[in-house]
Amino acid sequence: MKKVDKIINFMRALEEVCTVKRDVLLYDGSEENDAMHIFKLSFLVMLIAPYLKTPVDYTRMLEMALVHDIAEGKTGDYSAASQIAHPELKTEKQKRENQAIKELKNILPPPLNKKIYNLYLEYEKKETIEAQIVSVLDKLEANLQANQYKDGDIRYWKQCENGTEYYKMALQKKPMIAQLNEKILTELENAIIALSQKNMKKCRIKCKN
Repeated sequence: MKKVDKIINFMRALEEVCTVKRDVLLYDGSEENDAMHIFKLSFLVMLIAPYLKTPVDYTRMLEMALVHDIAEGKTGDYSAASQIAHPELKTEKQKRENQAIKELKNILPPPLNKKIYNLYLEYEKKETIEAQIVSVLDKLEANLQANQYKDGDIRYWKQCENGTEYYKMALQKKPMIAQLNEKILTELENAIIALSQKNMKKCRIKCKN
């Protein structure tokens, strides 16, 4: 098979990512999908990169943001709340996604196949500074988007699968952000937590962290 044919086949596989629904709603009430999340996460990487004090490989971070959820096109999404409520799902998620990323690797010609596969593994292992930053931004972006529906009407969270967990998660500080010790990440986390607190108060939702 020609290289261009393999690239086209990979692009077809990526279209599946666009159909994977996520728990959170957009401001107009429509469901977010994985492709939307990837788009916003990639922009978030670009927006915070100039303010990082630690030298990083910006291009690799951006590529990692693009790659990090592509396996879900074959496996579907496993929400963080569901994984907390059912820890066994995390093991199942890892197993299914590992198989899915190998299938995607086999579609592409070299050297693209190894590059995308290695970026995905780097993100999953979270051993590099770039992977750690993208990982925390992934969670912060999700928390921010969850607050956007109808200007902060977060009552819908409890309608999501294991959705009551979202109220706790929205107020929790992430240990990896403290570990990274990057001012821009800490400020972003604090601002999103403050937004969640504001919306909980507005919606008369009581939740202790």
